[in-house]
Amino acid sequence: MKTIFLLLFCGFSISVWAQSTTNLSGIEWQLQGKVQSENYKGRECLRTDEGVAIAQDVNFKNGIIQFNMCIQTGRGFAGIRFRGDGAGNTEEFYIRKHQSGNPDAMQYTPVYNGNAGWQLYYGEGYGAIKKHVFDEWFSVKLVISGKKGEVYITDMEKPVLVIHELKKNEKAGKVAFYGPARFADIKVTPMNSPELKGAFNEIVKAGEEVIQSYQVSEVFDAEKLLNENLMPANFSNKLEYKKWETEADGLMNISRTGVLGEKSNAVLLKINIESETDRIKMMNFGFSDVAKIFVNGKAVWQGNDVYRSRDYRFLGTMGYFDSVYLDLKSGKNEVVVMVAENFGGWGFKARFENMNGIKVNQ
Repeated sequence: MKTIFLLLFCGFSISVWAQSTTNLSGIEWQLQGKVQSENYKGRECLRTDEGVAIAQDVNFKNGIIQFNMCIQTGRGFAGIRFRGDGAGNTEEFYIRKHQSGNPDAMQYTPVYNGNAGWQLYYGEGYGAIKKHVFDEWFSVKLVISGKKGEVYITDMEKPVLVIHELKKNEKAGKVAFYGPARFADIKVTPMNSPELKGAFNEIVKAGEEVIQSYQVSEVFDAEKLLNENLMPANFSNKLEYKKWETEADGLMNISRTGVLGEKSNAVLLKINIESETDRIKMMNFGFSDVAKIFVNGKAVWQGNDVYRSRDYRFLGTMGYFDSVYLDLKSGKNEVVVMVAENFGGWGFKARFENMNGIKVNQ
């Protein structure tokens, strides 16, 4: 399996990049990659073609970030990272230039350990319809308060995107811009409780039918299990595991747990189920990008949802799109799920129609 790991997109610094600094809008910027300052259509700006501009001496947690932006036609992703730790962990908002007028014209996603999660976070609260303007300056404002956020574009009174829940911890961090785009008139205003104008949904914890924690293994090479019909002797038990809680809705963003690499692109998730009797139990689940399920050591299901793996329009977004019938024996059962990542989001979630006759012990 080929792992696509875009360090530039994730905000990591690579020593071979050209690095310089410039002052714009009263902020000193570190320029990494193909980034430069210029005057475009009467505005002094940062031109971030294939790189990132990081604000120096700016530590942002809550408040308002305002800027003007100019984009050109063509495929591309351009936006802002905030609350970044400089090591591939950040909140991110970006515009998909080529999706103008579509429901995914823009995107909010958290980034964990250098891996963005747009396949896991999509739809209302994460993206919104917006018809972009090209080769013209337009204004953008982000309002960030605790776990909530808003994005305004052009109309500064009505948010185009309401982010019901920012996924990462509320920690102050770095602000950075990336392209292909131009950014001007950047103003970062920290404040404790900026005004939010949008209508926010309450975050409700899932019911007991949704699995809400997993024993997650260390990262390994997926090739070791892709062609196995039985779990190899002692393979699972030789790995180290740690218990991880899911997000409120049951999503396990696996990128939280480990660093993705070329030969380290998969983990095992353990689900311990106690059944009152021998029974067949259906489990609904979602995954990204490749999953293989073992029940009591036997492989029972395998699937591939890699981006564009079915046709050029297939996004690989994750939902409760798959089901498997678990052959449970009376007493203790071990369900092990291998989940491998290509790019765009590394995740898993699972639920039962009901908990009749079973108990999940994590």
